[in-house]
Amino acid sequence: MISLVFRIALIVCSILTTVFMIKKIRNSKLQIEHAIFWLMFAFLLIVISLFPQLTIWGAKLLGIYSSTNFIFLVILFIVIIKLFMATIEISNLEYRIKELSQKIAIDEKFETDSNDKDQKDS
Repeated sequence: MISLVFRIALIVCSILTTVFMIKKIRNSKLQIEHAIFWLMFAFLLIVISLFPQLTIWGAKLLGIYSSTNFIFLVILFIVIIKLFMATIEISNLEYRIKELSQKIAIDEKFETDSNDKDQKDS
């Protein structure tokens, strides 16, 4: 069984996460698409806190000794997935930055060559 203190800690962390995400969205420091993950994560923690039977059932299903260990395992799994998705997004952004840098370099070279040709013609 999950202790009352741990359940309250999960709820408080969820509320703080939600408030923090909403504040960042309002200040235009975070896109809604990215905040949705964290808001859903906070909602999941609240559900786990309010219905500890779900964690007991999940722990028994996976053969985990304690429901608290099950919660930590779920949180770890979710954070690892988020990290993997962020890594993919970073990789895509790096590729796009490389492409844009090359395009800018080619455009600048073309512009420089055009200016040099115009000066020779004058």
